[in-house]
Amino acid sequence: MKKTFSSKKSAFSLIELSIVLIIIGLLIAGVTGGASLIKSSQLRSVMGEARGYAVAVNAFYSQFNGLPGDFKSAIGATVGGNGNDKIEYYADATLGGSESSNAWAALRTIGAVDSISLNPVIASTTNQPVIGLTATSTAPASKIQASGWVFDHRSYVEGIVATAAIQNVVILTAGLSSSPAVGTSPILGTNISKAAITGSDALSIDSKIDDGLANAGKVRGINPGVGIAATGTCYTYSGTANSNYLTTSTTPSCAISYQVDVNS
Repeated sequence: MKKTFSSKKSAFSLIELSIVLIIIGLLIAGVTGGASLIKSSQLRSVMGEARGYAVAVNAFYSQFNGLPGDFKSAIGATVGGNGNDKIEYYADATLGGSESSNAWAALRTIGAVDSISLNPVIASTTNQPVIGLTATSTAPASKIQASGWVFDHRSYVEGIVATAAIQNVVILTAGLSSSPAVGTSPILGTNISKAAITGSDALSIDSKIDDGLANAGKVRGINPGVGIAATGTCYTYSGTANSNYLTTSTTPSCAISYQVDVNS
């Protein structure tokens, strides 16, 4: 008996291939869209955190007629500051440690913030922020991974700002690049903040709650590792002109500050 073999081979039809490609496209779009939604949620959280801390500072001022951390009298287990209307980050023996960490502890003591656990007295001259929910933390964590908030102040002419008025701020940073000392702080002198977000993210935050300019207003970019009047990874310093964020980097390149002064 003669055997016959079929030469016909099974294969995907064009319709089946189209369906597979559509499914792959939907999966890619879902993953990309999900990442975008997560990023948007994180940035909204950052804006909410900054505004909340400004409210907390105002609540403290309403109660004590002074700024947390800078207030001369001890609040709870904190150490009093020097009362010069600046929340100074750098650890100085005359300040009883960092006014920033004492500010967080004072705010927690009066119930203005309640989501962080803090060691209230940090008196080391090599003070680095301890970020997060630990028994020894000195700064609250942010929704942005590996970053948190510290206090500091600006007191210099920068960009389109015409006067050297003091601006007390909270700073979103991924820690400090070195130990703070006189002449260096998260925002003064040679900025030692670490980049926490990209320039695009900084621009997004600034545009939504301020003026979108890196060197003006309540929200300002910080060029980590450079002096106050220099171009860095976050924005191009333009002297007395408006400075724009650098938005090409896909990796963190900016720290940012948000003004918390009373009625600001």
